[in-house]
Parts: sequence; C-alpha cells; structure tokens
Amino acid sequence: MYFGFDGNTEGFEQILSRIADKQVGGKHNHKEVRAYARCLLCILPEITINSNVKPEVQILLAALTAPGLPHYDRAFLATCILKLLEDSANSKIEGTKDDNDGIPF
Repeated sequence: MYFGFDGNTEGFEQILSRIADKQVGGKHNHKEVRAYARCLLCILPEITINSNVKPEVQILLAALTAPGLPHYDRAFLATCILKLLEDSANSKIEGTKDDNDGIPF
C-alpha cells in the first residue's frame, strides 16, 4: 500500500469526473488539473484495474500534465480515462461471472 492507499478507484474516478465535467472542471485551473494528474500518476501502480488498460491510462494521465492544453482537451482526456476504468471494471465483473461455473450470482 502506497501511503495507506488500498487500490480502490472510487476517489481516483471522482477526481477525474471533476476534471471531465466541463462545468465543475472549470473551477480548477490548468495548474491544479496538472497537479492532480501528476499525483494520480504516482498512485497508478497501486490502482486495482485491469493491467491491459494501465499503460493507456498512464499515457492519458501524462498527457493531462502537458502544459498549454485547453480545458476541453483535458476534460476529453479525463473522460477517456473514466471510460477505460469503466471497461476495466466491467471486464472484471464478467470475468467473475465466468469463474462461478455459470452461476449468475
């Protein structure tokens, strides 16, 4: 565990949702969004997500830290990361169903 972080994606997703929301995200300036992205990059190895999507999430977070991007680009990147996290969670749920020998619960 990294500084007591348990790998849960809930807080990670909430931060990205604020960045992705063009209304709420507007409350964060570019410097703040870049700081969030750098911090999220630091804990990414500890995030419990499908290892197939981690490299793409890492690249998108790194892109969020780039200077000079307008907020709508940062919002788009955050939305892409959220979609990857959602797909990762859905694939884990589907994998869990398969592990139960066809039992749907």
